[in-house]
Amino acid sequence: MAIHPTAIIDPDAQVDESCHVGPYCVIGAGVVIGKDNRIGPHTVIEGPTTIGDGNRIGNHCSFGAPPQDLSYRGEPTKLVIGDRNFLGDYVQLSRGSTKTEHQTTTIGNDNFLMAYCHVGHDCCVGNNVIAANALQLAGHVTVEDRVVFGGLVAIHQFARVGRMAMVSGGSVTSLDIPPFCRVGGYGCPVYGLNAIGLERSGVSRDKIKRLREAYKLLFRGGTPLEDALGAIEKDFEDSEEAQHWVAFFRGTKRGVVRDRDPK
Repeated sequence: MAIHPTAIIDPDAQVDESCHVGPYCVIGAGVVIGKDNRIGPHTVIEGPTTIGDGNRIGNHCSFGAPPQDLSYRGEPTKLVIGDRNFLGDYVQLSRGSTKTEHQTTTIGNDNFLMAYCHVGHDCCVGNNVIAANALQLAGHVTVEDRVVFGGLVAIHQFARVGRMAMVSGGSVTSLDIPPFCRVGGYGCPVYGLNAIGLERSGVSRDKIKRLREAYKLLFRGGTPLEDALGAIEKDFEDSEEAQHWVAFFRGTKRGVVRDRDPK
Protein backbone atom coordinates (compact mmCIF):
# COMPACT_ATOMS: atom_id res chain seq x y z
CA MET A 1 0.00 0.00 0.00
CA ALA A 2 1.28 3.48 -0.91
CA ILE A 3 -0.30 5.93 1.54
CA HIS A 4 0.99 9.47 1.67
CA PRO A 5 1.98 10.43 5.23
CA THR A 6 -0.50 13.32 5.23
CA ALA A 7 -3.49 11.06 4.45
CA ILE A 8 -5.85 10.25 7.33
CA ILE A 9 -7.45 6.78 7.33
CA ASP A 10 -9.85 5.80 10.08
CA PRO A 11 -8.92 2.55 11.90
CA ASP A 12 -12.37 1.18 11.02
CA ALA A 13 -11.81 1.68 7.27
CA GLN A 14 -10.63 -1.23 5.11
CA VAL A 15 -8.21 -0.26 2.33
CA ASP A 16 -6.53 -2.99 0.27
CA GLU A 17 -2.73 -2.99 0.44
CA SER A 18 -2.48 -2.54 -3.35
CA CYS A 19 -4.10 0.93 -3.28
CA HIS A 20 -2.40 4.29 -3.70
CA VAL A 21 -3.77 7.08 -1.48
CA GLY A 22 -2.63 10.61 -2.25
CA PRO A 23 -1.74 13.57 -0.02
CA TYR A 24 -4.32 14.98 2.40
CA CYS A 25 -6.97 12.34 1.65
CA VAL A 26 -9.47 11.54 4.40
CA ILE A 27 -11.01 8.05 4.49
CA GLY A 28 -13.61 7.58 7.18
CA ALA A 29 -15.07 4.74 9.20
CA GLY A 30 -17.22 2.25 7.32
CA VAL A 31 -15.31 2.66 4.04
CA VAL A 32 -14.23 -0.52 2.22
CA ILE A 33 -11.86 -0.07 -0.75
CA GLY A 34 -10.87 -2.99 -2.99
CA LYS A 35 -7.73 -3.73 -4.99
CA ASP A 36 -5.61 -1.46 -7.19
CA ASN A 37 -7.44 1.81 -6.63
CA ARG A 38 -5.65 5.15 -7.06
CA ILE A 39 -7.05 8.03 -5.02
CA GLY A 40 -5.94 11.58 -5.79
CA PRO A 41 -4.97 14.31 -3.32
CA HIS A 42 -7.52 15.97 -1.02
CA THR A 43 -10.27 13.44 -1.72
CA VAL A 44 -12.70 12.71 1.13
CA ILE A 45 -14.49 9.35 1.35
CA GLU A 46 -17.07 8.89 4.10
CA GLY A 47 -18.82 5.66 5.05
CA PRO A 48 -20.70 3.52 4.67
CA THR A 49 -19.09 3.38 1.21
CA THR A 50 -17.86 0.36 -0.74
CA ILE A 51 -15.47 0.79 -3.69
CA GLY A 52 -14.54 -2.12 -5.96
CA ASP A 53 -11.30 -2.74 -7.85
CA GLY A 54 -9.22 -0.79 -10.33
CA ASN A 55 -10.84 2.62 -9.99
CA ARG A 56 -9.05 5.89 -10.76
CA ILE A 57 -10.25 8.67 -8.47
CA GLY A 58 -9.24 12.27 -9.07
CA ASN A 59 -8.34 15.19 -6.85
CA HIS A 60 -10.69 16.91 -4.38
CA CYS A 61 -13.50 14.36 -4.81
CA SER A 62 -16.25 13.87 -2.25
CA PHE A 63 -17.70 10.37 -1.96
CA GLY A 64 -20.25 9.09 0.54
CA ALA A 65 -21.17 12.40 2.12
CA PRO A 66 -24.65 12.59 3.68
CA PRO A 67 -27.41 13.08 1.09
CA GLN A 68 -28.51 16.61 0.30
CA ASP A 69 -32.03 15.77 1.42
CA LEU A 70 -34.02 17.76 3.98
CA SER A 71 -35.66 14.59 5.30
CA TYR A 72 -32.35 12.87 6.10
CA ARG A 73 -31.72 12.38 9.82
CA GLY A 74 -28.34 10.67 9.91
CA GLU A 75 -29.37 7.10 9.11
CA PRO A 76 -26.60 4.74 7.85
CA THR A 77 -27.34 4.84 4.13
CA LYS A 78 -24.78 3.63 1.56
CA LEU A 79 -22.73 4.41 -1.54
CA VAL A 80 -21.57 1.48 -3.68
CA ILE A 81 -19.04 1.96 -6.50
CA GLY A 82 -18.08 -0.87 -8.84
CA ASP A 83 -14.88 -1.62 -10.77
CA ARG A 84 -12.62 0.18 -13.27
CA ASN A 85 -14.34 3.55 -13.10
CA PHE A 86 -12.64 6.86 -13.88
CA LEU A 87 -13.98 9.52 -11.50
CA GLY A 88 -12.42 12.87 -12.30
CA ASP A 89 -11.48 15.88 -10.19
CA TYR A 90 -14.15 17.34 -7.89
CA VAL A 91 -16.66 14.56 -8.62
CA GLN A 92 -19.30 14.32 -5.88
CA LEU A 93 -21.17 11.08 -5.17
CA SER A 94 -23.75 11.22 -2.37
CA ARG A 95 -24.92 8.35 -0.19
CA GLY A 96 -28.52 7.19 -0.41
CA SER A 97 -31.39 8.70 1.54
CA THR A 98 -34.14 7.04 3.55
CA LYS A 99 -36.85 7.36 0.89
CA THR A 100 -36.02 4.17 -1.02
CA GLU A 101 -36.01 0.53 0.00
CA HIS A 102 -32.28 0.02 -0.57
CA GLN A 103 -31.16 3.46 0.68
CA THR A 104 -28.16 3.20 -1.64
CA THR A 105 -26.51 5.23 -4.38
CA THR A 106 -24.96 2.90 -6.95
CA ILE A 107 -22.24 3.42 -9.56
CA GLY A 108 -21.61 0.41 -11.83
CA ASN A 109 -18.50 -0.61 -13.75
CA ASP A 110 -16.31 0.98 -16.45
CA ASN A 111 -17.85 4.44 -16.21
CA PHE A 112 -16.02 7.66 -17.11
CA LEU A 113 -17.22 10.70 -15.16
CA MET A 114 -15.23 13.84 -15.89
CA ALA A 115 -14.57 16.77 -13.57
CA TYR A 116 -17.30 18.35 -11.42
CA CYS A 117 -19.94 15.68 -12.07
CA HIS A 118 -22.53 15.32 -9.30
CA VAL A 119 -24.50 12.14 -8.65
CA GLY A 120 -27.24 12.76 -6.11
CA HIS A 121 -28.65 10.47 -3.46
CA ASP A 122 -30.30 7.19 -4.48
CA CYS A 123 -29.13 7.43 -8.08
CA CYS A 124 -28.37 4.25 -9.98
CA VAL A 125 -25.76 4.65 -12.72
CA GLY A 126 -25.20 1.57 -14.88
CA ASN A 127 -22.08 0.48 -16.79
CA ASN A 128 -19.97 2.11 -19.51
CA VAL A 129 -21.53 5.53 -19.00
CA ILE A 130 -19.51 8.53 -20.25
CA ALA A 131 -20.21 11.97 -18.80
CA ALA A 132 -18.42 15.18 -19.76
CA ASN A 133 -17.74 17.89 -17.20
CA ALA A 134 -20.42 18.99 -14.75
CA LEU A 135 -23.15 16.45 -15.37
CA GLN A 136 -25.74 17.04 -12.63
CA LEU A 137 -27.96 14.11 -11.62
CA ALA A 138 -30.58 14.98 -9.01
CA GLY A 139 -31.77 12.40 -6.49
CA HIS A 140 -33.28 9.08 -7.53
CA VAL A 141 -32.14 9.30 -11.18
CA THR A 142 -31.58 6.03 -13.06
CA VAL A 143 -29.04 5.93 -15.89
CA GLU A 144 -28.96 2.73 -17.93
CA ASP A 145 -25.84 1.29 -19.62
CA ARG A 146 -23.72 3.02 -22.29
CA VAL A 147 -25.29 6.46 -22.05
CA VAL A 148 -23.17 9.41 -23.27
CA PHE A 149 -23.67 12.86 -21.72
CA GLY A 150 -22.24 16.12 -22.97
CA GLY A 151 -21.10 18.74 -20.49
CA LEU A 152 -23.39 20.79 -18.24
CA VAL A 153 -26.36 18.42 -18.48
CA ALA A 154 -29.01 18.53 -15.73
CA ILE A 155 -31.42 15.64 -15.07
CA HIS A 156 -34.44 16.13 -12.80
CA GLN A 157 -35.01 13.89 -9.78
CA PHE A 158 -36.69 10.51 -10.41
CA ALA A 159 -36.06 10.76 -14.17
CA ARG A 160 -34.55 7.90 -16.16
CA VAL A 161 -32.05 7.93 -19.02
CA GLY A 162 -32.38 4.93 -21.30
CA ARG A 163 -29.68 2.63 -22.60
CA MET A 164 -27.31 3.99 -25.29
CA ALA A 165 -28.95 7.41 -25.31
CA MET A 166 -26.77 10.37 -26.30
CA VAL A 167 -27.51 13.66 -24.51
CA SER A 168 -25.94 16.80 -25.96
CA GLY A 169 -24.17 19.39 -23.82
CA GLY A 170 -26.25 21.92 -21.94
CA SER A 171 -29.41 19.81 -22.02
CA VAL A 172 -32.04 19.89 -19.27
CA THR A 173 -34.99 17.57 -18.75
CA SER A 174 -37.60 16.66 -16.16
CA LEU A 175 -38.86 13.71 -18.23
CA ASP A 176 -37.36 10.31 -19.03
CA ILE A 177 -34.98 10.12 -22.00
CA PRO A 178 -35.74 7.13 -24.24
CA PRO A 179 -33.11 4.49 -24.99
CA PHE A 180 -31.12 4.49 -28.25
CA CYS A 181 -31.98 8.12 -29.10
CA ARG A 182 -30.10 11.38 -29.60
CA VAL A 183 -31.60 14.21 -27.57
CA GLY A 184 -30.57 17.75 -26.79
CA GLY A 185 -31.56 21.19 -25.57
CA TYR A 186 -34.14 22.36 -23.07
CA GLY A 187 -36.61 19.53 -22.53
CA CYS A 188 -34.36 17.12 -24.51
CA PRO A 189 -36.39 16.78 -27.73
CA VAL A 190 -35.53 13.66 -29.72
CA TYR A 191 -33.41 14.33 -32.81
CA GLY A 192 -32.90 10.84 -34.14
CA LEU A 193 -31.69 7.33 -33.52
CA ASN A 194 -28.23 7.02 -31.94
CA ALA A 195 -27.07 4.79 -34.78
CA ILE A 196 -23.36 5.46 -34.25
CA GLY A 197 -23.62 4.63 -30.57
CA LEU A 198 -25.48 1.43 -31.37
CA GLU A 199 -22.86 0.41 -33.92
CA ARG A 200 -19.98 1.17 -31.54
CA SER A 201 -21.70 -0.95 -28.90
CA GLY A 202 -21.69 -3.94 -31.24
CA VAL A 203 -25.29 -3.88 -32.45
CA SER A 204 -25.42 -5.32 -35.97
CA ARG A 205 -26.48 -3.27 -38.98
CA ASP A 206 -29.49 -5.53 -39.49
CA LYS A 207 -30.66 -4.88 -35.93
CA ILE A 208 -30.10 -1.13 -36.34
CA LYS A 209 -32.11 -1.18 -39.57
CA ARG A 210 -34.93 -2.98 -37.81
CA LEU A 211 -34.81 -0.56 -34.91
CA ARG A 212 -34.93 2.39 -37.29
CA GLU A 213 -38.23 1.05 -38.64
CA ALA A 214 -39.63 0.91 -35.10
CA TYR A 215 -38.24 4.41 -34.43
CA LYS A 216 -40.22 5.86 -37.32
CA LEU A 217 -43.41 4.35 -35.94
CA LEU A 218 -42.80 5.45 -32.35
CA PHE A 219 -41.33 8.91 -32.87
CA ARG A 220 -42.30 10.11 -36.33
CA GLY A 221 -45.52 8.41 -37.30
CA GLY A 222 -47.91 10.62 -35.37
CA THR A 223 -49.48 7.46 -33.96
CA PRO A 224 -51.02 7.63 -30.45
CA LEU A 225 -48.49 6.31 -27.99
CA GLU A 226 -50.29 3.19 -26.81
CA ASP A 227 -51.18 2.25 -30.39
CA ALA A 228 -47.52 2.62 -31.41
CA LEU A 229 -46.34 0.55 -28.45
CA GLY A 230 -48.87 -2.15 -29.22
CA ALA A 231 -47.79 -2.30 -32.85
CA ILE A 232 -44.11 -2.50 -31.90
CA GLU A 233 -44.80 -5.19 -29.32
CA LYS A 234 -46.56 -7.26 -31.99
CA ASP A 235 -44.61 -6.53 -35.16
CA PHE A 236 -41.06 -6.23 -33.77
CA GLU A 237 -40.84 -9.33 -31.60
CA ASP A 238 -37.49 -10.07 -33.26
CA SER A 239 -35.95 -6.79 -31.97
CA GLU A 240 -34.79 -6.84 -28.35
CA GLU A 241 -34.04 -3.13 -28.64
CA ALA A 242 -37.54 -2.27 -29.85
CA GLN A 243 -39.07 -4.34 -27.06
CA HIS A 244 -36.91 -2.41 -24.59
CA TRP A 245 -38.61 0.76 -25.85
CA VAL A 246 -41.98 -0.78 -25.06
CA ALA A 247 -40.95 -1.74 -21.52
CA PHE A 248 -39.27 1.64 -20.93
CA PHE A 249 -42.29 3.69 -22.03
CA ARG A 250 -44.74 1.55 -20.07
CA GLY A 251 -42.56 1.74 -16.96
CA THR A 252 -42.38 5.52 -16.84
CA LYS A 253 -43.65 7.57 -13.91
CA ARG A 254 -42.65 11.01 -15.16
CA GLY A 255 -43.40 10.58 -18.86
CA VAL A 256 -40.94 10.02 -21.72
CA VAL A 257 -39.72 12.58 -24.25
CA ARG A 258 -41.34 11.72 -27.57
CA ASP A 259 -40.95 14.80 -29.79
CA ARG A 260 -41.09 14.05 -33.46
CA ASP A 261 -37.89 14.21 -35.49
CA PRO A 262 -37.80 17.67 -37.10
CA LYS A 263 -36.63 16.28 -40.43
